[in-house]
Amino acid sequence: MRWFDRRWLLMVKATVWRALMAIGMKIHRFAEPKPPSPNFKIQVPSRLSPKGGTFKLVFYVPDSYWTAPEGYRYPVVVNFHGGGFTLGTGTDDARWAATVCNTVDAVLVSVEYRLAPEYPFSVGVEDGSDAVIYLASHADELQLDPHRIALSGFSAGGNFAFTVPLMLHDLANDAGKRVIAENNPITKKKPKKSRSNDFLYPPSQHGGATPSAASSTHSLNSRPSFVSGASTGSILKLSDLEPTALEMKQEIPEYTIRAIVSFYPPTDFRNTREEKRKTNPQPTKNLPPILTNLFDESYLFPTAKIDFNDPYLSPAAASDEFLKAAYPEDIILYTCEYDMLNAEGVAFGERLSHSSISKTVHGGLVKESVHAFDKKPNPIKFPESADRIYSEACAELKRIFGGRSSFEDRRQLDKVRAVDRFVDHDERNRMLDEEALIDGVHMRQESQSNYTA
Repeated sequence: MRWFDRRWLLMVKATVWRALMAIGMKIHRFAEPKPPSPNFKIQVPSRLSPKGGTFKLVFYVPDSYWTAPEGYRYPVVVNFHGGGFTLGTGTDDARWAATVCNTVDAVLVSVEYRLAPEYPFSVGVEDGSDAVIYLASHADELQLDPHRIALSGFSAGGNFAFTVPLMLHDLANDAGKRVIAENNPITKKKPKKSRSNDFLYPPSQHGGATPSAASSTHSLNSRPSFVSGASTGSILKLSDLEPTALEMKQEIPEYTIRAIVSFYPPTDFRNTREEKRKTNPQPTKNLPPILTNLFDESYLFPTAKIDFNDPYLSPAAASDEFLKAAYPEDIILYTCEYDMLNAEGVAFGERLSHSSISKTVHGGLVKESVHAFDKKPNPIKFPESADRIYSEACAELKRIFGGRSSFEDRRQLDKVRAVDRFVDHDERNRMLDEEALIDGVHMRQESQSNYTA
């Protein structure tokens, strides 16, 4: 089959499966409690991909975002949805977003990276890296703390959570593999008055509303200004923010990635699908070949030109030195026992926690669970195990971002599903000791504050 015919056939198959997945996700959203709608979206330019173009960032914010004091900055979780690099949208992880907003009091930004086969490897990694740089550059306007960033992702998005930091590290150290380019001609222009279709309305349940005529511009100089009257489920779309050094000089802003949260990710494309399938003790619960073939043929296109040892594709192929330098101290990784990706995920987690890399790896192998067990199209009830895994991951994030969370909060999944943890018993005792010490400090601070009052 000719190259063009093969690519066209992949696009047809992807379109069909995207429609089917959209139906499945719609059913998934019926389960109580229903997930929230996004608060607003921003369309941003691609600077790292030679293909240029744009993609969207989908924002979920805490209720307090609209009334926070001037100068307050929220931690931000940059999320990548799953779907085999071929399916899915930025709203698929709305339940995860709700848990992040409510538990961590952080903003979650879901990246609608461009999908294969239209945009094969490595456009998705480039879009994810662009997203982090853009958010850090515009942190003040968006009320974000650029030094409290975490990356999260599911399945293919879990791969991005591990590969984006590698690309960002190379970019920051001028490795020459990617260069920021000015691919957006509108950034040289001053913000202009918006046209009538520049704005859609934010969800009323989050305190949003229609934009007033006086504030109807592209810019989010300090924060959006709204009045009452929005329809439920609508969003605000802002296509441009004030130009920064990123736009004008292609300078990378300062930022700090504090954690990586990855759910059932592919980490090593050097192994074939046949080899991966054999690692599952319940092979009938693997994703069907009709899907995995579509994913691989779409993302790894053309296959003959793909280097499977490229760390931007297979993070497990990166050297210990690279992983140690590029990754934050805290890694939160969950794998599923009845998943062809489990063995490579566990191996990667154990390697990261080894003394040669010395990262603190939380999470573990979730027993008797299948790939994407938290995304099943069950309209009746969201699985308790999925709710628990979200909650304990967020409790870990809360601690990493400087908040307080108990050891029990960070082990909620154990109450409903057995987990083989990456953290051993000695590490557990150390964490309990540290927690007791932190609680003692907080108690003394509160006591001194009460005495002063």
